[in-house]
Amino acid sequence: MPAHHEVFSRFQPFSGVVPAGYGYDFLGTKTRSQFIAGLYTYPEGTLLETSYPMFNEEYLEWIDVLESVVAARGFYTMIDLGAGFGRWAVRAAHALKQFNHQLPYRLIAVEAEPVVFQWMGLHFQDNQIDASQHCLIHAAISDSPGDVLFYIGGPRGGPWDRSPDDWYGQSLAKDYDLSGESEPDGEYCGFPVRRHKSGWRSIRIPGVTLAGLLKDLNLVDLIDMDIEGQELPAVRSNIEELDAKVKRLHIGTHAKEIEDELRQLLSAHGWRCLRDYSLFSTSETPWGTIAFENGVQSWVNPRL
Repeated sequence: MPAHHEVFSRFQPFSGVVPAGYGYDFLGTKTRSQFIAGLYTYPEGTLLETSYPMFNEEYLEWIDVLESVVAARGFYTMIDLGAGFGRWAVRAAHALKQFNHQLPYRLIAVEAEPVVFQWMGLHFQDNQIDASQHCLIHAAISDSPGDVLFYIGGPRGGPWDRSPDDWYGQSLAKDYDLSGESEPDGEYCGFPVRRHKSGWRSIRIPGVTLAGLLKDLNLVDLIDMDIEGQELPAVRSNIEELDAKVKRLHIGTHAKEIEDELRQLLSAHGWRCLRDYSLFSTSETPWGTIAFENGVQSWVNPRL
């Protein structure tokens, strides 16, 4: 069994008696069963003793979150793009509470799927984080501010006609659906639905830019992005702001071409790559052989 990354030695696994209906990670962050289909939960009153995470694709995300917490000075800021129900933002908060509970912090979490965004408020509440002290935004990351079309499901009866707890891969509508015909198809979470010729269904939601999120911030310890193909436009159109303000990037990648261009762009701007594993690969890592569905790139900014 490979040894864990050294950053885990700064954190103690959670132990304690837990209520029913939740899953737990090693920091003690609890997650409602309704958020993840098939999530294992514990019977009421279980004395739970957790252990460090498994060696899988998410292990590298854990490293970036924990290292960003350990390196923080004076104030901690995290931006979580494609935040889902806020699990990584909340994990960062739990890591801070354990490592340096006196350090003030701010979480900025952006999620486009409206049902999942509603869950985010519950997740913060369940984990004793006052959402009013942070910034939870229902929007998609886009190149320019303004409304965007966002898929909420594929053709009915097909493999992407799935409930939010069973699918965290929704994305902005593709160009062929933006320019093609569509027709009304009811409502979703209060939003009018358009069904496109492709059969995919979308809703119109706000779009926000990364530049807009960074505008009033002086320093960001970590941007964690999983934005289904928008990662390259987000980085490319905001590279000067990232150079000036952001210490670390954790990027989930969704195409080989995106991976290549991110490598070229960030390297040209002096960023240092810590970890880089391509999507749909089975790769040898310091923690054994890991299968990657999304790609993973981890970068640090030597200027900050």
